Amino acid sequence: MSKLEAFVLVAEEESFSAAADRVGTAQSTISSRIKELETLLGQRLFLRSTRRVSLSPVGAAVLPAARTALASLDAVHQVIDDMAGIRHGRIRFGVIAGAAIPRLGKILADFASDFPNIDLVITSQASDALERAVADGSLDIALVVRFGTAYLRWERLLHDSLIVVDDSPRQNGMSATPFSSLHEARLIILDGGVGVRQALEAEARRVGISLSIAAQVATPAIAEELHARGLGWLIVPSSFAQGRGATLVDEHGIELNVDVGLVTRPDFHAPAAELLVTRLIEGIEGH
Repeated sequence: MSKLEAFVLVAEEESFSAAADRVGTAQSTISSRIKELETLLGQRLFLRSTRRVSLSPVGAAVLPAARTALASLDAVHQVIDDMAGIRHGRIRFGVIAGAAIPRLGKILADFASDFPNIDLVITSQASDALERAVADGSLDIALVVRFGTAYLRWERLLHDSLIVVDDSPRQNGMSATPFSSLHEARLIILDGGVGVRQALEAEARRVGISLSIAAQVATPAIAEELHARGLGWLIVPSSFAQGRGATLVDEHGIELNVDVGLVTRPDFHAPAAELLVTRLIEGIEGH
């Protein structure tokens, strides 16, 4: 294990013991690598107490560069191995929490089976948190739901229709809810960076109505609980709707939607990661 790898592990886990457990090594190894790096740099990277470990100001400043350096080194190794016909390494993949993306589980399972030497590390977070993680180098690829343009490299896979869940007798049996009906309702929006609010407000401006947004939350479970307690109608992308509700449409019956796609850094070109991107595009976009 390198000094930089130990530094990033401790920074992410905020614990020497947790960092050691994560990679299956001794805590003394982690501590030794951190001490060597601090000696080399002539700076303390962590503030230690009996209760927690936190980054020092210098450590916080160094962390993004350390992640970039490790990602670059991984890319170099993967290019060399790829040229030799060997595919191994590590891919840090993020997927939006709570979403049911068609065939995703099968694609990832097949990929892991086909390339057992590639360590696939999967993280689930809100969409905006995933995009930030890709931007700062702590994730290689993320599958997100969003509206509008992306500042990262973006590959749209499919449209995700917006669904209105109000559980009323009026909605039972309906396949669509007209957008104009929203001006009468209090709304709970599952967003977390997926762009639902942007999509709704753009359409509201177009047709000249106002919306009453009672809550905007990033966590599906909280959104469901607020809806169950009668706070308002729930508006979610279809991948979160669990088969309920009616599709939101404009006055012409055209569905309102956000997009499902992949984000990566424009400068990131690791062969193993590109291989996974190709599998995801073929498996989800072609579904």
